[in-house]
Amino acid sequence: MRKLWTDGWNSFWHFTFGALTYKAPIILIMFLMYQLFANQGVYEKNVSVDILEFFIGLTSMIAAVKTLDYLPVEVFTEIIPEVAMAI
Repeated sequence: MRKLWTDGWNSFWHFTFGALTYKAPIILIMFLMYQLFANQGVYEKNVSVDILEFFIGLTSMIAAVKTLDYLPVEVFTEIIPEVAMAI
C-alpha cells in the first residue's frame, strides 16, 4: 500500500473530487463505484488510500465552509468586494 499523496496527479484528483462533492453529491456515488468496481476493484492494494484522499478533500471542504460561516460578511467585503457581493 502506498503512502498518502504519493500518486501524483491521481492524488490531486482524488482530493479535488472529494472537495467538489460538497456541492455535487453525485460525485461521491460515481467515485465510489469507480474505485470499487473498475480494474481490480476492492482487490487493488491502493483503493483504501484513494478513498481516504477523497474523504480528506470532502472533510476539508466541509471544514472550510463551516469556518467561513462564522466570519462576518464585512471581512469579505473589505478584502475582495466584487467576489463577496456576487455571493
